[in-house]
Amino acid sequence: MTKDYKTPKFCTRCVVSDQRPRITFDENGVCNACKYWERKDNYINWDKREEELNNLLNKHRREDGRFDVIVPSSGGKDSAFVAHILKYNYGMNPLTVTWAPHLYTEVGWKNFQSLIDSGLSNILGTPDRKIHRKMTKICTEEMGDPFQPFIYGQVWFPVHAALSYDVPLI
Repeated sequence: MTKDYKTPKFCTRCVVSDQRPRITFDENGVCNACKYWERKDNYINWDKREEELNNLLNKHRREDGRFDVIVPSSGGKDSAFVAHILKYNYGMNPLTVTWAPHLYTEVGWKNFQSLIDSGLSNILGTPDRKIHRKMTKICTEEMGDPFQPFIYGQVWFPVHAALSYDVPLI
């Protein structure tokens, strides 16, 4: 069946259309985002979840000033929010860890600088550009995905930082 891109389908509960990536609809026309919202508000015990989070953080909290949690971070709002909440609401000492993209956009660089200016510590890993270009070419030719070397760095670099700084919680 061919998708009709001229006539978007909209969720029966919200304004999301089927032109948004990864959106699906149930038999009643409700999108998966609305279904998730319903689930998280009605079926998750958030007090119990916070207790579990506190127990986990207490196992890794350090009193000697060293970092006690690694937060992989692009400098965007999601990771910055997580690091901020860990530091200011839960008393953790997070180290944000960033794997540099091929090129920063102006907005991306500004967001990254704002992360650092907010009082969060950060390590920026910048790969050898020649090797990164070669890997990008190979991944494009072999996998059809020029973004793959960046993804490898995003996954590997926080683990490397955790091992280097002896931080068991990522």
